[in-house]
Amino acid sequence: MKLDKGNLTRALLAGLLVLGLGACSDSEDKQERKAAVEAVKEFSLLGLVPADSPYVMVGSRRMPVALSEKMVRAAAGDIDNGNVRKMLAASMEDDAVDEKTTKIFKLMDAVLSELEGKMNAEGFRSLGVPINGRAMFYGLGVLPVLWLEVEDPVKFEALLSRIEEKSGLKSEKLTSGEINYRRFAMDKLTAVLGVKEDWAVLALLPASSEKELLPLAFGEKRPEKSLQDTGSFKTFVEKRHFLGYGDGYVDLVRLAEMSLGEAQGVNAQVLQAIGADPKDVSPACRSFIKTTVQSVPLISFGFSEATESRYTIKAAVETSPGVAAWLKKMTAPVPGVGMDSNAMLGFGMGLDLPQVRDGFKAMMRSFIENGKDCEMVDKDALTQTMQGMDMMLNPMFAGIKGFDLAVNDLEIDPQSMSPKAVDAQLVVASVDPKGMFGMLGMLNPQFAQIDLPVDGSPVKLPVEGMAPMAPPTYAAIKGEVLALKLGGTAPDGIDRLLDAKTAKTPPMLAISYNPEKLFKAVAPGLKNMMESMQGDDAEELKSAYQSLQSAADIYKYGQFRMLGTDVGMEFVSTAELK
Repeated sequence: MKLDKGNLTRALLAGLLVLGLGACSDSEDKQERKAAVEAVKEFSLLGLVPADSPYVMVGSRRMPVALSEKMVRAAAGDIDNGNVRKMLAASMEDDAVDEKTTKIFKLMDAVLSELEGKMNAEGFRSLGVPINGRAMFYGLGVLPVLWLEVEDPVKFEALLSRIEEKSGLKSEKLTSGEINYRRFAMDKLTAVLGVKEDWAVLALLPASSEKELLPLAFGEKRPEKSLQDTGSFKTFVEKRHFLGYGDGYVDLVRLAEMSLGEAQGVNAQVLQAIGADPKDVSPACRSFIKTTVQSVPLISFGFSEATESRYTIKAAVETSPGVAAWLKKMTAPVPGVGMDSNAMLGFGMGLDLPQVRDGFKAMMRSFIENGKDCEMVDKDALTQTMQGMDMMLNPMFAGIKGFDLAVNDLEIDPQSMSPKAVDAQLVVASVDPKGMFGMLGMLNPQFAQIDLPVDGSPVKLPVEGMAPMAPPTYAAIKGEVLALKLGGTAPDGIDRLLDAKTAKTPPMLAISYNPEKLFKAVAPGLKNMMESMQGDDAEELKSAYQSLQSAADIYKYGQFRMLGTDVGMEFVSTAELK
């Protein structure tokens, strides 16, 4: 065979380009992670956080401005256009509220009035804060402390004064060291809000221990051991590859200690000051609670990706290695589930049902064994739960692995709001896909007469008898996959469904959406409905319309996945932005 040097050269160049792009991307990721670790290391405010704080969230870096602005617009569109404020006002008129609730509503209204029309970089700047500013939120015991970066202290103080005036709340103006602050008395608690150089600090403190805890909240006194002293938060961020834009955790072990009266230091001091009595539980129950919490010690969250056009947020219920191993076994790979697509709406699941059943039963048996002398453990109820699992996940369903449903396009009649045309597909993964198809015979006797081949050949289904307006529908089977294709172009593309790949890390659950396609499909009908409605119903529909429109203007694509990994149960949200 003659060697074609031209083709060989092009192939080598293409290969080098792919490798180069991959290496470049990997290098950029490493640089971002390194920058995040350095930012945490240099974030001096961590020196104020007790090492045993039960919850912490830290934004040690400034997020890209363009990304911050898009995220704020997407999340707070109804604040920006005043819809939330209108709903709050309607709630105040409709509900019989007491004096305390009225004060809270007035405060919320005052804050919302200041944010209205300002949910953008320029608007935030007019309030004295950067839209992508750094922040820190943590627990001084169970009570919260928030540090927020301020760009213009004078503008920020003016904002606070306007909110006070509008809400009718009156504060004491006090000074502690270098901090001028406002004090709000609230029965057994006290709220303090001050500005120190480029930072605003808000804290909720026990009134009885305010004098002792105020210096800790304001950073005038440091805890005996802080997160900066231990370096534990830097390790936390580095291990999970977070990016420093709002990473944190909830320490379930600390919270359990506090509920059992075993807290120490500031955690114990705050509990005592607010009059929280620890649960009076027996030694057996105390042991059971500790053992159970050790299996799920931490909830973690943070950004793992952030550019001007895309971000990914990961959250995890972190578990013991044994629980994590079971969660991984629960997942069944299903073609298409968790893969990127451009569908209008996608919804898929992949579960190994026998593993789900056996794992839950093992957990119930563990509860019964570890809590055999604990009065909190209802052994009969746990036994009944195991029986219910056997009934729900019986052998009839054991071979079902999951499904992937996608609506690629949808045309809706704006007058009747009923579908005029649809392009959709369904993939079902099963040990016995032909048996799965046979179950459709219970819906339509004509289906029972169809002998669906297993070589991937599509067969048209007689759906017209079930619904005259139903779109053309085809089914095909190949291997362990049953595919259905609906729409005017069917059966085109059904072969791709049968040969679709599975995700590298298969999710238990995956949801995806294309806001622009969804908005285009429903917008004409919603407009017609708004024109025919009046009063509150019309306003609510208008708010829904504006929210959909805002999402369509900002987002290209969104995806949510739930996965079992070595960490535990992970929840991953990814969004592509325009």
